[in-house]
Amino acid sequence: MNEYEREQAILDAAADLLIRYGYHKLTMGAVADAVDLHRGLVYLRFTSKDDLVDAVVARELDRYALAWRDLVAADPEGGSMGSMARAMTGALKTLPLASAIVARDEQVFGRYLRKAGSHFQQRPKPTRTREFLDAMQAAGAIRRDVDTRAMAFIADALTPAIRRTFERADDGPDDDDRPTSEQVLEALVDILDRTLTPPSGADLAAGKAILLDGVDRARADFAARYRRADRAGEAGDHE
Repeated sequence: MNEYEREQAILDAAADLLIRYGYHKLTMGAVADAVDLHRGLVYLRFTSKDDLVDAVVARELDRYALAWRDLVAADPEGGSMGSMARAMTGALKTLPLASAIVARDEQVFGRYLRKAGSHFQQRPKPTRTREFLDAMQAAGAIRRDVDTRAMAFIADALTPAIRRTFERADDGPDDDDRPTSEQVLEALVDILDRTLTPPSGADLAAGKAILLDGVDRARADFAARYRRADRAGEAGDHE
């Protein structure tokens, strides 16, 4: 296999071991064995377990963004606020590792969640949600009379609780009072569509353009940030 194929095989193996056994049991030796490579070839591309997990998370987030984008683009109602939640549900159904990332799942990621500089330690700008809502409002995708500052505050406050619904169930008894992630997102779709849709209907084409442009820019920003971190890591390894 060529260098790219080897790298993808290593990432595939690491992602599988991570979701099955968790970060604390993941070893570079196990990854090498899974792809039938000498351990030195794995270290040649990824200098440490954390470096490897960084790359796995970056690739999985990009896959999630692409799946989310495709679902919004194909949705006849794509462009409404509810279509975002529908796309999130659909994408995460097929990507269990992305689901664990969204949930910040302790069983999967362990102490990596608290690693300085990791994806999980990066905080989005608090104004980003409001900027998005402002753009959707200006495009006619949400009601003109919505207080976007208040709505952004509510959305950001709800995010941690929604994330927790994607955690893997433990081995204990089922919690009948806890809804599934699908139930939560279905309810969220209903709330968003009922609360934010203009009386005359949302401008779905304009809303979809904003959503698709937003995910494209987010992917580009994340890829650039990851490449910078990757180059910094390589420079540090050679110092």
